[in-house]
Amino acid sequence: MKVELIGHMKSVAGKNVLELKIEGHIPLIEVFKMFPKEIKDVILEGGKPRPGFLLLLNGSDVRSLGKNVEILVSDEDTLTIIPILHGG
Repeated sequence: MKVELIGHMKSVAGKNVLELKIEGHIPLIEVFKMFPKEIKDVILEGGKPRPGFLLLLNGSDVRSLGKNVEILVSDEDTLTIIPILHGG
């Protein structure tokens, strides 16, 4: 699985793309658990993605696909993680 990192996530990871090996189909939340610690520390809170990130699976917002982080993914999929900056 290809994971594209956008914005400050590139500097957190030290690269703009992660390549993960996925066997069969697994829930997207399990993919997050495969990330290096420095990425998990930024993205996950209590085992779930923090607010403030747009997650695109093959170009579509994960939230619009129905099952959110429980959606099944495979090795052929591309996940794009985009931090959303909030201002006041």
